[in-house]
Amino acid sequence: MYLPEWIEQHKEPRTEIKKINGRYYKYEVKYVYEKEKKRTVKKTVRLLGKITEEGGFQPSEKDELRKRYEQMPVVDIKTFGLYYLYSTLMAQEIVTLKSTFDDELAGALLSFSMMRWGYSTPIKRAGNYHSHDFISEELFTNALSDKRITHTLKAIGENREKVVEWMKGLLDGLPEEGKNYVMMDSTHTQSLSENLNINAVGYNPDFTFEKQIRLMYLFSSKMKQPVYYRMINGNITDVKSMALCVNEFGKDDVIYIADKGFYSTDNIKMLDKERLQYIIPLRRNNPLIDFSILQQPEFKRKIKFFSYQNRIIWYYSYAKDDNLIITFLDEHLRVSEENDYLNRTKTHPEKYSIDSYYEKLSGFGTLSVVYKIFEDEEKSKAKKKTKKTKDADEISEPQVIYETYKTRNEVEVMFDSYKNFLDADVSYMQDRHVMEGWLFANFIAMIAYYKLYIRLKQANKLSKYSPKDIIELAKSIYKLRCRGEWMISEITVNTSELFKKIGIDYLK
Repeated sequence: MYLPEWIEQHKEPRTEIKKINGRYYKYEVKYVYEKEKKRTVKKTVRLLGKITEEGGFQPSEKDELRKRYEQMPVVDIKTFGLYYLYSTLMAQEIVTLKSTFDDELAGALLSFSMMRWGYSTPIKRAGNYHSHDFISEELFTNALSDKRITHTLKAIGENREKVVEWMKGLLDGLPEEGKNYVMMDSTHTQSLSENLNINAVGYNPDFTFEKQIRLMYLFSSKMKQPVYYRMINGNITDVKSMALCVNEFGKDDVIYIADKGFYSTDNIKMLDKERLQYIIPLRRNNPLIDFSILQQPEFKRKIKFFSYQNRIIWYYSYAKDDNLIITFLDEHLRVSEENDYLNRTKTHPEKYSIDSYYEKLSGFGTLSVVYKIFEDEEKSKAKKKTKKTKDADEISEPQVIYETYKTRNEVEVMFDSYKNFLDADVSYMQDRHVMEGWLFANFIAMIAYYKLYIRLKQANKLSKYSPKDIIELAKSIYKLRCRGEWMISEITVNTSELFKKIGIDYLK
C-alpha cells in the first residue's frame, strides 16, 4: 500500500500502518508459521493508535490502559514477612536456580512459586499478589503479568534437561556415610484439559474416572523433602515408570517403598527385571509370612531387637520363594491392637469373635516386608577386610529398613500437602510445556513447605503450629515506605520469639 512521506517516520518493526476510511491506523503484528499453508503468515495482534499529519501518532486509549496494567504499580505498603521467610528457607535454591536459568527467568519462576506457596494462587491472580509483596522490590522487579508467567512456565517446561540437572544438585553436599535412601512413590491429579494428550482415565485409590496425570516423586530420607518429580500419562502404572525415573535421575541408591496393596509375584518379577531396589510391606494374611517363631515359648531368645523412638522393635529375617523377608514386632503396638480387637468382640460381635482373635494373635503388632537392597561393592569389600561380625551386619540392615519404611508416612504427608495446601489436585492447563513448568513451580513450593515443616519439628512446635499457620503469621509483617526508605512494621513479642525459634529473625 502506498504511504505518504509524512507517515513513513512512524513505521517500526512488527507494526503495520493501514488506511481505513481515509484515516491511518497503526497495528502491532506478528508472524506465525502455519503448517496447513506451509508458510509464515502475518497476523494482526492489536490496535496501537491512529496517525494524523497534524498530530502525529496518537496512542489508543485501550492500548495505554493495557500498558499501565502491565507496569508495576507504585505501592508504599508491601507484605514483607512472607518474602523474608521464603527467601531465608530457600536461600541455597535461589542461588542454584539463578545459576541454572537466567536471572529473569529464575526470578519470575521463584516469584510465582512463592505466590503458589503463600496464597495457592492461580496464574491470573499471582501478579496482584506479587506487586503488593516485597519480593517485587528485590527478587523480581518487573510486573508479573499472566503473559509473563505463562511464558516463564513454558520456557521452563521446554527444558526438562536443565530442570533434572537442578534436581540432581539437591543431593549435593550430603554426607556419604551410609546409604542415602531415596524413596519413590506416585500420586494422581485430575486434568480437565482436552489438549494435553498425556491425561487419561486410569486407576487411582479414590476410584474416580476423570482424566488424570500421574506424578512420580523421589523423596530423600535424609533431607526429608522431595528431590525429583516427573509427569507420566494417567493410564501408566507405577512399575513401568520407575526404571525410567531412576535412569533419568541418575542415582544408584533409589529404593522404591510401596504400600501394602502393591505386592504381587508379577510386580516383584518386574522390579527384579529392571534391577530396582525396593521395600514392600506384606498384608498379614500373606502366606509368605512365617509367624511360627512368634508362636514358640521364649521366642525372644531366638530373635534380635533395636530401639526406635524409645520403643523396642523385635525382628527376625528369613527367605521364602526366593524372597528376602523381615518380620518386625512392636510390643507396644501389639498390646494396643489386642485390646482394640477384644473390645470389638463386644461392640461388633457380628464381625469380631474370640475364635478369630486367636487366629490373628500371632500377627498383632507385626510388620513384614519383602526387600531387595544392593550393597555397594567397595563397602562390602571394606567390611570383609575389617572382619565385622555377622551380628553387627544383620542388626544394621533391618533397623535401617524399618526406619526407612516408617518415613513413608512423610511421603504420604507430602502428597496430601501437595493437593490440599497448594490446592493443586485439579489442573486446567492446555499446553504440555506450560503444565511442566507449573509442576516445577509447585515442586519448588513444596520444598519450601518441607523446609518450614522440618524447622517446626526441630523446634518442637508442630503440636501447636502447622506450616500454614506460620505462613499466615508471616503475611501480617509489612514494610512501609517512609521518606523514601522502607521500614518494617511493628511485630508482637510473641510473634518475634516464635519466628526466632525456627531461625527467622525479622528484627536483626
